[in-house]
Amino acid sequence: MEVTAVRVALGAGDDGLSAEEAEARLLAVGANELAQTPPESRAKMLLSEFTNPLILILLAAASLLLFVSFVSPESSDRGDGLLILGIVFANAAFSFVQNHRAQQGIEALERAAATYATVMRGGRRLTIHARELVPGDAVAIEEGDRIPADGRLLAVSHLQVDESALTGESLSVAKTVAPLPDATDMAERTNCVYAETTALTGRATFIVTQTGMRSEIGQIAGAMQAIKKGKSSFQREIAELGKRITWIIAVLILLVAAVQLTVVGNSLLETFVIAVALSVAAIPEGLPVVMTLALAFGTRRMLERRALVSSLPIVEIIGSADVICTDKTGTITEGRMSLRRVLISGDLLEVTGDALGTEGEFQVDDRSVDLSASPAMLAAGLCNNAHLSADGSFMGDPTEIALLAGAFKAGVPLIDYTRTEEIPFSSERRMMSVVVEGGDSPMLLAKGAPERIMEVSTRVLEAGDEVPLDEESRRKIEAATTDLASQGYRVLALAMGPAPTGGGEAIEANLTFVGLAGISDPPREGVEDSIQACRDAGIRVVMITGDAKPTAAAIAAEVGLGGDAMSGRELDALSNEELSEVVGRINVFARAEPRHKVLILEALQQAGQVVVMTGDGVNDAPALKAADVGIAMGIRGTEVARDAADMVLLDDSFPTIVAAVEEGRRIFANIKKFVNYLLIGNFAEVLVILIAGAFGYLPVTAVQILWINLITDSGPAVALGVDPAHSGLMREPPQRGRLIGRSMLALLAGTGFVMAAVILGTFAIGLALYDLEAAQTMTFTAFVVQEYLRLAIIRCQERTSLFVNRWLTVAVGGSLLLQVGILYGPVQDWFGVTPLGLGPWGIILGGLVIVFGLAIVVTNVVVARFGRP
Repeated sequence: MEVTAVRVALGAGDDGLSAEEAEARLLAVGANELAQTPPESRAKMLLSEFTNPLILILLAAASLLLFVSFVSPESSDRGDGLLILGIVFANAAFSFVQNHRAQQGIEALERAAATYATVMRGGRRLTIHARELVPGDAVAIEEGDRIPADGRLLAVSHLQVDESALTGESLSVAKTVAPLPDATDMAERTNCVYAETTALTGRATFIVTQTGMRSEIGQIAGAMQAIKKGKSSFQREIAELGKRITWIIAVLILLVAAVQLTVVGNSLLETFVIAVALSVAAIPEGLPVVMTLALAFGTRRMLERRALVSSLPIVEIIGSADVICTDKTGTITEGRMSLRRVLISGDLLEVTGDALGTEGEFQVDDRSVDLSASPAMLAAGLCNNAHLSADGSFMGDPTEIALLAGAFKAGVPLIDYTRTEEIPFSSERRMMSVVVEGGDSPMLLAKGAPERIMEVSTRVLEAGDEVPLDEESRRKIEAATTDLASQGYRVLALAMGPAPTGGGEAIEANLTFVGLAGISDPPREGVEDSIQACRDAGIRVVMITGDAKPTAAAIAAEVGLGGDAMSGRELDALSNEELSEVVGRINVFARAEPRHKVLILEALQQAGQVVVMTGDGVNDAPALKAADVGIAMGIRGTEVARDAADMVLLDDSFPTIVAAVEEGRRIFANIKKFVNYLLIGNFAEVLVILIAGAFGYLPVTAVQILWINLITDSGPAVALGVDPAHSGLMREPPQRGRLIGRSMLALLAGTGFVMAAVILGTFAIGLALYDLEAAQTMTFTAFVVQEYLRLAIIRCQERTSLFVNRWLTVAVGGSLLLQVGILYGPVQDWFGVTPLGLGPWGIILGGLVIVFGLAIVVTNVVVARFGRP
């Protein structure tokens, strides 16, 4: 559509909208911003911490203990009830604070990314917040500006736009005001600009056509909001574990109550207190606390590594990842072009050194070549609108920055030349030319598509001499161009010729072909190592990009992905069965649209894979939301991508993702160790009380049960939750979120029975040699020390030092000192214990030796039969 017709359709004059009209339109169409899900209120965030079944059971048990303490004032259960409540509320507060801080961090990122716009209103040039833009506003943009809305260009001066955030294409787009057919695809609308894209060079004015949710990114954001994310397998298992424990506890209470009333002969109140105490013993009340602390410490470590996690469970989920689906531009690659190959006089030179720095050299056959006087590098540096900023960084179009950096690296004396004329690049001409002065005589320098430069060239530079550009030379140039393109390079040709004299216009004809430049978007530093680390950990890395197939395949090969590549069109032609087979083996998908990314992710998830998606653009947002874990880039990432993601990389570094995977695996391994440690001890407690109760005895009192759980499930268990990663953790396959599998159940039953048998033996010996109080004290102490013996057994399983975790060493040492204080201190009567002599201690320590030996045997049998728990 012509510019005039666009103005008429939008009711906008040459002076822009009046303030009154702009205000009316803002009320009619709404703010120029994307609709977002309102953040969860603080009250709702806090209440959600009390929905875990284990937490609810603990609250009920604490309430019952408090009730008993009021019914029986002499009871000591009030302190126990208050202690349990304190643990529950401390856990909820800690988790709430962590989640709230993460939400605040994301909101701060969004505020930092706020966009402003320069508009013409009522004949005045104003700067306003981008959210106030309305259709019909005339907006001015300059180099480096983020475009705030969709619009039709009115005037253009050398405008190049980076639309990779929207289309996935790494190459910039040259813009024009020329009208185009209405049915032109979005990626080919060179007379339009879009929100969330960036002006790389030049300047322009455009009239706003769509804002907010009606813009191109708004439509993608709307589709994204319809995607719902389910719970992870780990979260589902924790919920299921809570339900199972609820039923088990209900049965235990009834069973223990029946035994205590009928066999032991306790009163109803005594029976009630013991049943509640035993139910508390059966509950792994430390599990929510340790999970929360472990995940919170993990998120803090991730933040120190420049990764912001939106919620605590995400750290664990990423540790169980099977597949990482990642965009190419800005994630696998740096998101900027660099000169990597140069063909001059038949020699293909490799460019070394920092991709966009001035250090490095040009090599062929490991031999350095001096190109400081090369016409090709002179053309690369001068036929160029990029420039050095005041801070020494390059500014401009990425392709031109790559050429300019190459010229600086070659040592070309660009400062000796002055540009006098420019014939700008256009999509129709496919080349750019400049006239410069400073050498022996003025010269014309040109760059452009190889086939276009060959059309206007009649000579070629070979070994410093200009010779005719014959058919053989053309075939060699075409072959070199094809070879470079197949390796993923964007290929530009460079030429030179005589400048016009007598004030005439420059003519692009009879030029001398001086070389080819192979430019690529280089991989990020450390990406290849990170991909290898993922492979060692049993994690596939799948690259999904909007770039062309040859480019995608070349980059994939360079970073170690390799394999075949498939385009989005090829995906469209597949049946559901074929799609499932393809996504299971293809690691590179090119020319992919947002719907292709979601399609691939859904196919992977239907195959039972835990999928992580990384990206930074608007086109990544639906896949980020659909993935089990979505990771957005904090620097290059768009608002839509950050809003959709579960994790934001503040440094945009792909290797940080591998660190997050390792952190998640460490946390999950520690939670499994805690479950191993805690449930076996709790199972042994229940067995001892049930079996001894059947014979009319109570081997430990209610307050002793609560004390055992307090000192074994608090400090030592929490310290176990922050264990360092064991060696080989990143060489194991993903754990798939199973906390209690067959191996864990077998270990629970075998070791639990061993502990229960030895402790029952300790109680029986105590009854035979001493009195009931001494036997209960021996049983009470045996429970405590054998719980800590489990830690030594776990260390033997890991083949690590007992003292690898200093916090655990301190916690165990402190807990044992507290136990000794109860046995020999002034609080003996509170706990119903008597001091133990050498004889009872010898029986307890003998039991430890037996348990240790049998537990090692049980563990080895379980591992051999079912694998590691």
